[in-house]
Amino acid sequence: MLRVHRRKILLQRLYFKFMALTALDKLRLFLRPPGKGIYTPSTGGGYAQRLHETMYGSADPKQVQNLWEETFQKIRRAEGFILGVPSDTGAGIMKGANFGPLGVREAYFDQFQAYPKNIIDLGDVICVPHFLHDEMLSPYQLTATRKELYPGQEEPLPVSPLSIAEGVLKAVFELNPQARVYLIGGDHSVSWPSMVYCHSRFGKDFGVLHFDAHTDLMTSRLGVDYCFATWAYQALKFLKPHHLVQVGIRSSAKTKAQWAELHPVTQFWAPEVLGHEAQIIQKVCQHFSEKGIKSIYISNDIDGTDSSEASATGTPEPAGLKSEFVKELISEVKSRFSVFGGDVVEVAPPLSGKKEFKEEATCRLGAQYLHELIQ
Repeated sequence: MLRVHRRKILLQRLYFKFMALTALDKLRLFLRPPGKGIYTPSTGGGYAQRLHETMYGSADPKQVQNLWEETFQKIRRAEGFILGVPSDTGAGIMKGANFGPLGVREAYFDQFQAYPKNIIDLGDVICVPHFLHDEMLSPYQLTATRKELYPGQEEPLPVSPLSIAEGVLKAVFELNPQARVYLIGGDHSVSWPSMVYCHSRFGKDFGVLHFDAHTDLMTSRLGVDYCFATWAYQALKFLKPHHLVQVGIRSSAKTKAQWAELHPVTQFWAPEVLGHEAQIIQKVCQHFSEKGIKSIYISNDIDGTDSSEASATGTPEPAGLKSEFVKELISEVKSRFSVFGGDVVEVAPPLSGKKEFKEEATCRLGAQYLHELIQ
């Protein structure tokens, strides 16, 4: 059996070396089963086993691998995809969001038992925990890591979480250009690959609804172009003026008026939302309608929600949005526009100290947000 397995691996490597890679080939190289994208070679691997027992009814690696690979046969017919990007390298305060995809999935299945029909889970982007984007790596490092991730493959494939996520979304678009795409982060930098995907799909004819306590509009952070504090600024390169609507802002070095002078963004800060939730929902929808926006991506940073409901995140902020308002706004936007994708990011379950992620309040709320988005 061992010889047969080794021969199979050798044949796969020869295939990948001498044949042009298809979109499906790339997905198989870029992805791992849910919970396995985060590099946990020791005791942390137990978290993934727990998730696999819930999702696949087995923790046996071979059986899980086979059941996960079966989902690739459904890609062309699926209505939507879930993708975990377990990277917190782009965060700058407290880390832990790399366990977000694991925690949100555990809490999701505990509350809702299964994904909606025809929504499939592609698994996780494989994340080298030291990397963020390939642009930041030397040629030597790119070559060295490619040898580790893709042995025998000579095509210059991406190795960093954000770059691999871009590759995954590009492959998904090639296989099923009408499908909806939902990401589970990771820190908020993982929304950047989604913006690349949105632009390739719609040009500049799409809008973004962004829940957050922070604007994420820095041009760079300590010289880093792609991170949790810059992705929204980078997105403006792909958006028409005022197609980005931010809701829940309350922690910023600049005032709302100062941001308005710098960037064509529409903002509803938390103090003007609280107590006027119904009016804000109407204003947001009216704004998108007046701008002629039909297709919308929803990016939901969990710290947009008040810290009393979502404390397990890298930068929890008080005096934030109520979760019921967030759900109602998502629901109303979905009823009026085509929501073709979205994400839930910055859920960091280890920061709560709870070992059972499915019981952790922030994970459970993140799962509810995901459910509101995909149902």
